Amino acid sequence: MRRQHSRSAVFLTEILLALLIFALCSSVCAGLLVRAYRLSKESGCLNQAVIAAQSGAEAFKNRPEVDDLALSLEGVAEDGVCYVYYDESWLPTTAPEAAYIMRIAPEQQDDLQVAEILVSDREAREIFRLEAALWTGGGAS
Repeated sequence: MRRQHSRSAVFLTEILLALLIFALCSSVCAGLLVRAYRLSKESGCLNQAVIAAQSGAEAFKNRPEVDDLALSLEGVAEDGVCYVYYDESWLPTTAPEAAYIMRIAPEQQDDLQVAEILVSDREAREIFRLEAALWTGGGAS
C-alpha cells in the first residue's frame, strides 16, 4: 500500500512541474505577442508619418507660400509656419482633436527656399523629420 502512495506522489509532482513549465512558456509567449503588437503599431505610425511628410514636401515644392501650403494640405498657417493636424486614422482634423501634428517651417536661404517638415504625436514626440528644398534663384548663367 505504501508503494502505491509513493507512485501517486511522484506522478502528482510531474504534473505540477509540467503545469509550471507550461505557465512559464505561456507568459513568455504572451510577452512576445504584446511586444510584437506594439512594434506593429509603431511601424504603422512611422509609415503614415513618412507618407504625410512626403505629401507635405511635394505640396511645399508646388506652393511654397505658407498660406497656399496650408490651404492645399487642409492645415493652418500661423506665424509663417504651416500646421496640419491629423486624427488617429491619419485624416485631417482640427487642433483639439489632433493625435498627430505635421509642422512645415519654410525659410529662405540664399537662392533656396528650405522647409523643415516635422511629424510628431500630440505629446510632441518626434516621429519623422524631413527637409525639402526649392530652388528660387534665377537660371544658370
